[in-house]
Amino acid sequence: MAYRFQYVMTRALPAAFLLLLALAPLPASPPDPALTYDELLEHADKAKFQGNAEEALDCVAAAHKLRPDGLAATLKVEQLIQAGMPDHITPATLAALPVSVSDIGGGLGSVASVNAYLPCKTQEPQHDWTFDHETCVYLKPVKATDNELKLFCRVHYTVPGDQRLAERTGSLLAIAHQAWAQKTGAPTANGDTPFNVWLCRGGQSGGEQWRDNLYLYDLDASRSSIEWVREIIHEYSHLAVPAIGGYTDPEYWANGYLGERLIVRWIQRTPGMPTLVEKAWGDFSGAPNFDRLLIAPAIALYKKTGPSKAWLSKRDDLGMRYFIGQMLTVDDKYGPRTLAAAFRQLPRFREAKPEDMAAAVAEVLPAPKPGKHSQSARKPAKDPGSATP
Repeated sequence: MAYRFQYVMTRALPAAFLLLLALAPLPASPPDPALTYDELLEHADKAKFQGNAEEALDCVAAAHKLRPDGLAATLKVEQLIQAGMPDHITPATLAALPVSVSDIGGGLGSVASVNAYLPCKTQEPQHDWTFDHETCVYLKPVKATDNELKLFCRVHYTVPGDQRLAERTGSLLAIAHQAWAQKTGAPTANGDTPFNVWLCRGGQSGGEQWRDNLYLYDLDASRSSIEWVREIIHEYSHLAVPAIGGYTDPEYWANGYLGERLIVRWIQRTPGMPTLVEKAWGDFSGAPNFDRLLIAPAIALYKKTGPSKAWLSKRDDLGMRYFIGQMLTVDDKYGPRTLAAAFRQLPRFREAKPEDMAAAVAEVLPAPKPGKHSQSARKPAKDPGSATP
């Protein structure tokens, strides 16, 4: 038995580890500028064989830049792009590809739409619908040591005429992500995993989140600009904001409605960000109406009712509005970082409920200053035992 253990530890495991290393794709590295056109194509073939599509694309892009009229490099570039844009890319490689590149603004990153003559056929996973065109959103890593861009999301669409909508949607999602990161100082619930957005010509008007996919249906349905903004950020919030569920109306999960209200107001409160939305999306003038119709009533309901376990346990539309009003009040009084700290306290091995979030907020609130008495110490709360702020 001892011999067998020693063999496994000293010979079998190291051999298996070396095999895994041999099979794993090698990390991408910039092509050697001294390589010739043919050598770059040879390196691209080797990288592709080893499963390193990013390095393969770097090499064929460099070859195409050396010889723009070279048919071999052009064909290889097109084949690699149609197989899928990479998760990491340098601005130099991006500029050499047959894609339309635009800047999001604010130093966030770039949006790249594959040229329409190169169909990128992709089947979405819920309805098995096929999409022919793709726009990729690349963001600059926060702590990057080089100029490499990282994929944030892919936006798929069926007709070339939807390219501009895909680019606007991708840019708005990037700004929403930046608003969350800047205000909370915390990662989103889905981390840095790229996700897919599907712009659907059919379906019932509205949006939907399914796993790591966001759907926007019936693109021709009449929507105001602020309704588009709200809908896009709402669906993204189902990925970004920790899930808090249990409602019967207007939908089971509260993180979509909570996230849209938090992120839109954070955008409004961040200097320069409304202008960024105007540049990327085209119109943010409906924000005051958003505040009047969706934010003010929720805050007013919570202010009128006060901390109440009975209200927090309501699972209808009014109960969700009360809960959102409570969270908006916490945001106003203690700031987004307190909300982020509370989100981190939510249960991970069961479904989180509104009561869990209220308890988490109470847990992370700053301690009262010495000599000061809380309101509950001066006067009994309306609902005894309530843990809400």
